[in-house]
Amino acid sequence: MKFTSMDELDVTPGLLTVRRAVPRGAPVDAPVGAGDAGWVADGRAASYVQEAHIAGALAGGRGEGRAPAWLASAFEMPGADAAALEGALLGWIDRHESLRSRLVPADGAALGGLRRVTLPAGGVALRHSVEGEFESGKLLASRIEEVFDAETDPLAWPSFVFATVEHADGLTLYLGFDHSNVDGYSILLIAQEIRELYAAVAAGTPAALNEVGSYLDFADTEREYAALVHDEHEAVVRWREFLGSGGGRLPGFPGTTDGDRGASGRSAGPVGEQIGGCDWLLDSATAQAFQSACRDHGGNFLTGVLACLALSGHDQHGPGRGQDEFRALTPFHTRGDARWTHSVGWYVGLAPLRIAVHRGDTFADVLPGASAALDGAGEMAAIPFPRVSELLGTRLRPRFVVSYMDMRRTPGARQWGAWKAAALRSRCADPDEVYLWINRTYDGVYVSFRHPATERARLAVSRLVAGTGRLMNRVAGEGVPGGPADMNDVLPRDLVPARQQEPAPC
Repeated sequence: MKFTSMDELDVTPGLLTVRRAVPRGAPVDAPVGAGDAGWVADGRAASYVQEAHIAGALAGGRGEGRAPAWLASAFEMPGADAAALEGALLGWIDRHESLRSRLVPADGAALGGLRRVTLPAGGVALRHSVEGEFESGKLLASRIEEVFDAETDPLAWPSFVFATVEHADGLTLYLGFDHSNVDGYSILLIAQEIRELYAAVAAGTPAALNEVGSYLDFADTEREYAALVHDEHEAVVRWREFLGSGGGRLPGFPGTTDGDRGASGRSAGPVGEQIGGCDWLLDSATAQAFQSACRDHGGNFLTGVLACLALSGHDQHGPGRGQDEFRALTPFHTRGDARWTHSVGWYVGLAPLRIAVHRGDTFADVLPGASAALDGAGEMAAIPFPRVSELLGTRLRPRFVVSYMDMRRTPGARQWGAWKAAALRSRCADPDEVYLWINRTYDGVYVSFRHPATERARLAVSRLVAGTGRLMNRVAGEGVPGGPADMNDVLPRDLVPARQQEPAPC
């Protein structure tokens, strides 16, 4: 599944209809999400990441000045039965309670100034608005992006919106959500679930889906656990040491920005535009060979990827330039209980990475350090990042994040190509953030990325991505770890010679 921005998606033009959730029983002429119809006071707390996200939105003010932060899913449906589609969408909202709940700012209230209200199952209806026929895919993509930007407001309900496009080949469904509703894995689950619900409604049979837990229950439990964590907790001590070893700041991407920053890691200059891309790293056969090479030397696929990133980074910014250690943050899921496995919510924590790299090191030399860097990382990520920031007494803001996900384990993954499924992210504006999302699919491995829209950042990220891809291919091809390749030149985007023969995800 491609993970990209809307402007990079190949959108089929057609008739656009927007579908918005409303409380069932709300007056027809009432604004979307308005009214008290069906809302019930709910004592379950916000998760830490939800609370921090909403606090950031409040601090940013209302209206056009606040940048959107949405994730979206797009895929083709097996038919255009309007009744079955509505039934599937409403059934899916019923299935995931967090979509029927909102957090309302309330000064002086419990839960850190937020109170929760929730609609019961069956308490949501959909309103349809026909936007019209679009003959240009680019114009249609732009309009869908505008809808997502405007209607995924974390301070309102619903903070999600659906859109359908009817075209000659069928119907494509687009679903956009403010980040407070979903994480990346939630986005991957949507296509299979809604298609299954659609087929069940059309056939008049129960959907073949297992029950899932509620993110609201997870959030409440998480806060109880996090409240027990103190500033001398082992994980907090490790975070403190990580900050101290970096001069009191979280790591930034090497070679993209300069200047003094505080612990927050934010540049003093104005927020800048970000751009991104998507590059193919390995085809499926080479990915398997890379995995075998990693296992033969005591690692796994993820630690092998990290070792290659560290070697590539060291080659560019190494001896004498403060890059004898690869430093970044990495996300881990917090779906520790089976009931959360297929639940929609924001089940993600962060952990710090430190991997030593020295002149002349080979892949075999760095791999053990990459494995050691992940020891206990999952337990560290289980403590919500905003809680860590609170305990350390400083505002921590990630700047360089490396994510890895094996998408092959996701329900429906083998059908994504046939469904033309894609995962989407909103545009971002930030002066120094760099994110790398490395994803493994049945077709191979690709990296999606975003970075500041400067030539310096583009060059630095291109070199790291290209060098990492070349080294991963070298490790896979040799079957034994080797040293870093010559990465003095930026490689072309087609890093794998056989790319054109593969159903490339990007």
